[in-house]
Amino acid sequence: MIVSVLRFDLVPGGRDRLHEVFRRHRILETAITVEGCWALSLSAPEGDDSQAWVIGYWEDRDAYQRWLNHPERGVATEDLTALMSGDFDPKAAAQIHEVLHSIPESPVWADLPVGTQRRNQ
Repeated sequence: MIVSVLRFDLVPGGRDRLHEVFRRHRILETAITVEGCWALSLSAPEGDDSQAWVIGYWEDRDAYQRWLNHPERGVATEDLTALMSGDFDPKAAAQIHEVLHSIPESPVWADLPVGTQRRNQ
């Protein structure tokens, strides 16, 4: 399993607008349909609207590459570019992390329906 970590440096007030762009273009909803994509989130530090992160859990690098090659990836490029402070390359891949250990173990994630959250009991 790998984790993709994509950082957005935003213009002032960009966090809520970024969230709206992601929802309007259904970016995460589209990416989760890619074979081998297990979970995705758009998150931001509390009290800081200058950054946001997309974190994805993928079966392997091939799964993430399928997203990079997806015909709908980049559909919101114009909207996203307007929200970025500094340089932004919409074709750039996220930073990739190899997962060394996770709970629950990754095979469990593969069997969960999309949108299901496990709760500790």
